[in-house]
Amino acid sequence: MKPRNTLIVVALFALLLGYVYFVELDKTPEQLGTPAPTAQPAVLSLDPSNVNTIEIRDLRAAREIQITRNERNWQVVKPESKQADNNQVDSVLLQLTTLQASRVLTNVTDLAPFGFVTATLEARLVMSDTTPYALTVGNKTPDGSSYYVVYTGDRSKVYIVTSSWVETLIGWLNTPPYQPTPTPTFTPTPPETPTIASTEPITATPTVSPPPGTPTP
Repeated sequence: MKPRNTLIVVALFALLLGYVYFVELDKTPEQLGTPAPTAQPAVLSLDPSNVNTIEIRDLRAAREIQITRNERNWQVVKPESKQADNNQVDSVLLQLTTLQASRVLTNVTDLAPFGFVTATLEARLVMSDTTPYALTVGNKTPDGSSYYVVYTGDRSKVYIVTSSWVETLIGWLNTPPYQPTPTPTFTPTPPETPTIASTEPITATPTVSPPPGTPTP
């Protein structure tokens, strides 16, 4: 290749790099033809530290669990008043207050096809200022991986959320998150040392023979 042609190719390549850097680099994924990742729609977005009460109701059976904040600890009030497992309650509360959906169906006018005529359960959070936020859970999705959920403040939207957190709430209705009973520590009793009674040597009493000629009685 002639030197002149080589210089022309190098100059065109440099112009192409400059175009990509200064023009294409600042374009959004949509402008470049690649769809930008979309954030999952939020069902709830609350501060968990401001939640004072958690209520879970089974809407298909007469079961209910209520947990309230007592100073820095959680207390199960229903079905039986007992100290709650703080770690377990805080973990589930964080999931509830930051719940996101994989999909959201908008402008829904008929909730019956999603199982809200006889809903599964209701999860209600009461804030420290007594403001309530409630979610109603309907049926599972056809593939069984998620549940239909509506927020009581806007029943025109149906959220599709993963089934894991719903199964956790159902598990609470079966086994409330009571604080585990401490396992008693077993301290083995040392074996008793047997006491050996001291014995004195037995001295045989000598037998004295009578002198010869002594009459026998």
